[in-house]
Amino acid sequence: MSILGDYRVIELADERGQLAGSVLASLGAEVITVEPPGGSRSRTLGPFADDVVSPDTSLWHWSYNRGKKSIVLDLDTADDRNKLLALTDGADIVIEAYGPGVLDTLGLSYEVMSERNPALIHLSISAFGDEGPKALWEATDLTIMASGGQMSLAGDLDR
Repeated sequence: MSILGDYRVIELADERGQLAGSVLASLGAEVITVEPPGGSRSRTLGPFADDVVSPDTSLWHWSYNRGKKSIVLDLDTADDRNKLLALTDGADIVIEAYGPGVLDTLGLSYEVMSERNPALIHLSISAFGDEGPKALWEATDLTIMASGGQMSLAGDLDR
């Protein structure tokens, strides 16, 4: 028996949140990752198996999604939003990394999900939090390095 064998996780994340689901899957949880039509953005990240650039050969995607199940849902459609809600009805955890307010605008807020499943744990992953002055900042290499002070260690001292 695995540590998390009785848990079901619904993952609504791209490369920014897939590590969390990967860790839970490696501990035995059933992780279902929800991909948009055309696949997750992580499918475009190299390196690629046998140097064949394809959504099905991304080693990055393979690494962070091993042990997971996958479903394609277009959350812009009411039918697929209802399918997602049905999935969360039987889930223990939802991991999402869409950014502050995105699920709310789709009618998929924590309040909506937890009303249907009161025991649901909702993990929201964002670069600068879900509220506050930096909540909507884009998490680029530059903003992360500047926020963490790493940029002050680079460059010439006289500039």
